[in-house]
Amino acid sequence: MSELSVDDLTQRLLSLDLLDMGKIRDVENSFGSQNFTAEQFLQSAQRLGYLTKYQVERLASGETTGFYYGDYRIQYMIGSGSFARVFRCVHKTTGKVVAVKVLRARFREDKTAIDEFTREAELGVELRHPNVAAVYESKSTKYDHYMVMDFIEGRTLREEVKAQKNGIVEPKRATRIVTDVCSALDYAFKRGYQHRDMKLSNIMLSSSGKAVLLDFGLLADDNNSNWKNQRAIEYAALERTTRVRRDDKRSDVYFLGAIFYQLLTGVAPLGEIKERAKRLDSARFRNVRPIRDVAPFVPRVLAFIVEKAMKLDPEERYQSPGAMLADLEIAVKKLESGEIDEEVNVQTSLAASAKKERVNLPTVLIVEANVELQNTFRQSFKNAGFRALVISNVDRAIERLDDPDSGVGAVLFNAQTIGKRAVEGFNRLLDSPTTRDIPAVLLLDETQVKWAAAAKRSKTRLAVGMPIAMKRLLLLLLKLSSPQLFEGNAEEKKAEKAETPVAAPAEAKTTEAKEVASEAAEEPKTSADESDFPVDDFDAALDAAVDALTATPPVEPEVADEPADDYYADYEDYEDYESDGDEEK
Repeated sequence: MSELSVDDLTQRLLSLDLLDMGKIRDVENSFGSQNFTAEQFLQSAQRLGYLTKYQVERLASGETTGFYYGDYRIQYMIGSGSFARVFRCVHKTTGKVVAVKVLRARFREDKTAIDEFTREAELGVELRHPNVAAVYESKSTKYDHYMVMDFIEGRTLREEVKAQKNGIVEPKRATRIVTDVCSALDYAFKRGYQHRDMKLSNIMLSSSGKAVLLDFGLLADDNNSNWKNQRAIEYAALERTTRVRRDDKRSDVYFLGAIFYQLLTGVAPLGEIKERAKRLDSARFRNVRPIRDVAPFVPRVLAFIVEKAMKLDPEERYQSPGAMLADLEIAVKKLESGEIDEEVNVQTSLAASAKKERVNLPTVLIVEANVELQNTFRQSFKNAGFRALVISNVDRAIERLDDPDSGVGAVLFNAQTIGKRAVEGFNRLLDSPTTRDIPAVLLLDETQVKWAAAAKRSKTRLAVGMPIAMKRLLLLLLKLSSPQLFEGNAEEKKAEKAETPVAAPAEAKTTEAKEVASEAAEEPKTSADESDFPVDDFDAALDAAVDALTATPPVEPEVADEPADDYYADYEDYEDYESDGDEEK
């Protein structure tokens, strides 16, 4: 700097478009009649707010590049990770403040890294949500690859936790933060995307208090299943421990639950571990302490959400961010209104907020391979008051049902998506004393009705031809699994014929059960409308229809001998999972 004259410096500032002549004159006038050096000029320009420390340091070292990314003037570096750096920049014409994420120099010639970075930018442009950091554009030059993003004034959630006493965030605020993040995950999930790197440092808290989810760089995409993307090592460890395939859509839910746990207790449920081998240890997930054992002061309504999100069995976990979001939104209302009742059953309390007097209907296990149908079944059964568990693999479904404590009241096999293995599973239920009395329904489409002849059926084991209205299917499963709700229907019908008013069945103690049982008790109607189907004759009519279509000699089911999924196959090579180092972004 001592070799650079003030005139040379001002010419450089003009050529780099860092200062105009008006600001240069302001800096010179700050010295009055005193002489000054180029170094003093820069110090004064920084004091006046015309230059940033970053710009001054580069000018002082003689740099003539690295002041701009496209039309965006660099002000200073926000953060740095192993893959990229992020700078606060301002548009030289409009003055708009943005964040510019730049691929590190060591990856400039790495095609895989460049492709991954570009893909992240493209997905960021596509995702537009208040709780997702928006990407406006991306550019690649001979020297740099960068994307222009929202600049969020605030600090990371990790910084926020460190600033709190004992690392605990007040429950209402913690719930609002997690609700914001869950809303972002739900938005991405509905478009086929996952985040795959949920952690405190990837969540920004804006100055307004809004939580914004950052860094979809490890994001998985349903439409790019062959993409060999990096993954946070914790995701690999969880999916290996729970024996699901990589990129399981419920993993983001688990780690959002872990974040919620830490905000409420000040304790990281999986520990703060850096060693790679220990991070892969399944004991971390198996030994998570119940949240209220760690912090008894946590409201039960929040403890319930955390524990459900972090269920080790993925089938018991929230099956999507949207399902978790629904409970979070109810919990926020309860916290803000002061309606927290610590003595009530939390699961019932959450559900009752959306629908009063929910009946405790049985759990239905749905064996379904198609993701969209899984969501349709799950939501429809949930809305009707059932608890729905969805499993895509027949063998795993049978293992689950063979557990005497499974709590499953009925099982539904959809042969349309599973094929002949659905028939095999339907018949295998009879092989075990634990499963043989569980009511079961086998769904067959028009091309599969011949398989009904090989299905071992009874009054509580039905083969049903498709199509079938969802309402009929729900009523059928209710009648099979909870016949007590329909006891007395015959007497009621006799009374109705005698024009004698009859009360609803005594067992239908709640509004929802009364509605369902009442519909099932109606007289057959002549209307062809789906909702007017004579429910009392439903099972017999469906079986008769299938029997008519299958009036052929019984044959043994031709079940393909398909190999069971190898749940460990995807984890043979752990090098596919890169440690994130938990760096600040």
